Amino acid sequence: MSSIRQKSPATKGYSTPEGSLSPSRSLEVPTDGTLAASQHKQRRENRSWVQRFNGTVIAVLFIFGFIYSTVTLCVILPWLSYSVPGVLNLASFSLETGTALWCFLLCVIVDPGRVPDDYQPDLEANAVVQVKRKGGEVRYCQKCCKPKPPRTHHCKVCKRCVLRMDHHCPWIGNCVGHGNYKSFLLFLIYVSMAIVHALGLLCAHALYWLRMHGENRQHSIRTGPAGTVIGAGHQIHTTVFWAITQTVCLAFSMPLTIGLTMLLVWNLYLALQNKTTIEFHEGVTANMKASISGGGYQHPYDLGCCGNLHAICGGNPLLWLIPNRAAGMGDGTVFPTSWDSLAEHNAFSL
Repeated sequence: MSSIRQKSPATKGYSTPEGSLSPSRSLEVPTDGTLAASQHKQRRENRSWVQRFNGTVIAVLFIFGFIYSTVTLCVILPWLSYSVPGVLNLASFSLETGTALWCFLLCVIVDPGRVPDDYQPDLEANAVVQVKRKGGEVRYCQKCCKPKPPRTHHCKVCKRCVLRMDHHCPWIGNCVGHGNYKSFLLFLIYVSMAIVHALGLLCAHALYWLRMHGENRQHSIRTGPAGTVIGAGHQIHTTVFWAITQTVCLAFSMPLTIGLTMLLVWNLYLALQNKTTIEFHEGVTANMKASISGGGYQHPYDLGCCGNLHAICGGNPLLWLIPNRAAGMGDGTVFPTSWDSLAEHNAFSL
């Protein structure tokens, strides 16, 4: 655990999410002959983006293909055909799925953020410096043999420190950090849109089939890539196959819709407060301790809704919903805080 200090004035009676403000002290970074060897070992252990395509990532890609092909070949084309609703649903569903897939691939291949080899915290700058809770020295990773910038944490799976680490996600085989958090947030937005769209089409087609009279059901289901009317005889096996496929797809889509929607709401809540998952849990602990001591809790990186979205998605709002490899604002080692605006206000008033 660590605390935060900075040279700007802080609001009296409030604590930071990781502890109280500590007085300034000199930086003491241990140096020894093992530094170069540790850095070389760290580079060797870092996995390339190709190695991140493990069994879990491939399974996610398979689910993408299964749901998209089932909804397209079993519902949209056979049922709605090339009518105006059919073309609109096909175009929008393809765009949602394709964008979500691209965001997912960006989450996998984009590096979440590495601590620069020459990073040293500038104690003379008017910026936040996180220090250890015990002792007060600057945070230092014993495994990476490097000082850690603010909001940086060591990932045991990736075996390195990650800038603005949110969490390690096994579904993308990668950490979610400063470099790919925007891609992760956009992935949740577009994949939620796609899965809700898919579930709606599957449920609508199932209800349409159930409302038909018994003698017309085998014609109304029209399950097949060619969109031909299913009759009796040898084609009954095709009807059963596509009906089972739709049922399995519907069974997959329901829990996915609930889970992804909840995950999207949770991450939007964190993004609007400019918090990571780690900082949220640290903030809960800090708030409890502050309440006991009679103080309060204030997240130092909360810049307001618009300021938080600018910090996460970039400076141009027109590009916020466009997936790309760009990271959030800054290099991931220094972050603006609410104290900065307070210091500017105090300096202006003088």
